[in-house]
Amino acid sequence: MNELELVLRDFLVFSKLTKDDRIELANRAVRKTYKKGEFICWQGETWFKVLFLSAGGLEWSMLSPQGKRQVVFRIEPPCPVWGHSIFDNEPMPASLEVMEDSEVYIWSAEIIKPIISRRVEAVWDISAELVTMMRKVRNIVYGFAFHQVSGRLARLLLDVYHPSDGMSTPRDLTLEQMANSIGTTKELVSKTLHQFADEGMIEISRMQFVFSDREKLELLAGDDKDISSQTHG
Repeated sequence: MNELELVLRDFLVFSKLTKDDRIELANRAVRKTYKKGEFICWQGETWFKVLFLSAGGLEWSMLSPQGKRQVVFRIEPPCPVWGHSIFDNEPMPASLEVMEDSEVYIWSAEIIKPIISRRVEAVWDISAELVTMMRKVRNIVYGFAFHQVSGRLARLLLDVYHPSDGMSTPRDLTLEQMANSIGTTKELVSKTLHQFADEGMIEISRMQFVFSDREKLELLAGDDKDISSQTHG
């Protein structure tokens, strides 16, 4: 677990702890692996946990009363994830889904709260992290409300694939996943992708994208940032 202590010291909250505190956290962490498609917690449940994502990829998503799934943002390693329920004893506002096989370290509230509480600076930094997350969600909601689907889709492609001109990449996001990420339908995603192709920005096949003009995608995306980023958590 000493390797985990070395990783934790580079993160905002954990860096304010003493080395002994971090070693204690590392020793008391529960290591778990998850398969793609599993859920770590569900919207509506109380989840008194903190986890540290060391490998893989996670995604916060919400389900509307009508049953429509909406991706909030993705989380890439290495990254801590703080369960909302720890702070207010209320149900989780979103579900935490595993997007690719992942490795995490988990602490219960009973274990992590007394250790973090030893350092006022660490507690303050948790507030800073939560405010950063709130601002990220605000930017995402702003994008849904005020930016067109084409701009949101362009931003998604840029954030997920980080393309350069002439680059080809497997189509590892389905139309439904893209639609869930930008708040639209898979039919409109398909139509918009083909518009991008007609305008020379991308080439599309069943198996891959080829990015032909990143600059045009950037112009189309404009300031529509954090629609799909994640890093997120």
